Amino acid sequence: MNEVNSMQDYHLDYRYLKQVRLMRNLTLKDMENYMGVDHSVISRLENGQLTYTPLYSSRFKEACQKLHLSNIEVLSIRKVIELRELRNIR
Repeated sequence: MNEVNSMQDYHLDYRYLKQVRLMRNLTLKDMENYMGVDHSVISRLENGQLTYTPLYSSRFKEACQKLHLSNIEVLSIRKVIELRELRNIR
């Protein structure tokens, strides 16, 4: 199975939000529709200006399922995040 069926298997924190959104070529307003969270909140989450609570985590995982995010995509995003951190890129 290539699609992510159980998002509990993945620790998707706030750093994944923007990467998933960009990978799917979505605006903040588009992501608002998938998450059911105001676009200004999503922006603040992406920038680490707002605490990433279990509620936001749950909404993000639901959005990833709606977007049919695959295991390979999650692993690719994880690698991008790791490389950005190694290079001190925010």
